[in-house]
Amino acid sequence: MNRSLTRNILRSAHQAPSSTSPFAHLVEVEHTFPAGAFADAPAPWTPGDDFTEVTGGAWLRENADGTQTAVVTGVGPKELPAADGGKWTEEEIWTVTSADPSVFAWLDDKAHRITWALGREDVEITREPYAGHPAEAYGDYWHEFQLRHSFTPAPRADGRYTLTLACAPNSSWWNGPWPLTDASSRVMDTFGGHARVRTVTGPDARTTIPAPVTLMRRLTRI
Repeated sequence: MNRSLTRNILRSAHQAPSSTSPFAHLVEVEHTFPAGAFADAPAPWTPGDDFTEVTGGAWLRENADGTQTAVVTGVGPKELPAADGGKWTEEEIWTVTSADPSVFAWLDDKAHRITWALGREDVEITREPYAGHPAEAYGDYWHEFQLRHSFTPAPRADGRYTLTLACAPNSSWWNGPWPLTDASSRVMDTFGGHARVRTVTGPDARTTIPAPVTLMRRLTRI
């Protein structure tokens, strides 16, 4: 276990303000991996600079004519709604254009529901094979990485990758600083790089466990 990292986490947890809301204050550890880490990862694929990534594998663009265009990768037959209007056996990439915002309402949560646009006369849909596409290679690499290591690092603009883990000092022991020290030390021992410890205000005062805390618990051995 990294002693310096452990001291910084415990110090920050001790200095965090007390609160009856368990996730009002978090201690975060931001890991920045070495420049050469994940050098074998395929280059990220996007449909274009004018698209905004809504969630993994789904992008959206505002068009000058008032319509919107979405691109969704890996649309597969197992993700069809009950009445989809079409059948296929292999994953596809869908490009969908419509003036109706409701067509894109699920992109940030359940992107495969873009299939609900099938059969609508006011929607333009272009479908192409996912197999062999650059998006497939990128998705497969990070899917396998997630299975092996239980996390996926976030890419930065400079080409390096980061990972943020957190604990909630005012919550239960399982959400506290000791599991965070264990998880962060494991990441440092495996991948190297450096870590920055900080105290932040939680996303809200509810009891929903923030994503960096959930990820920390997934990586801990304690």
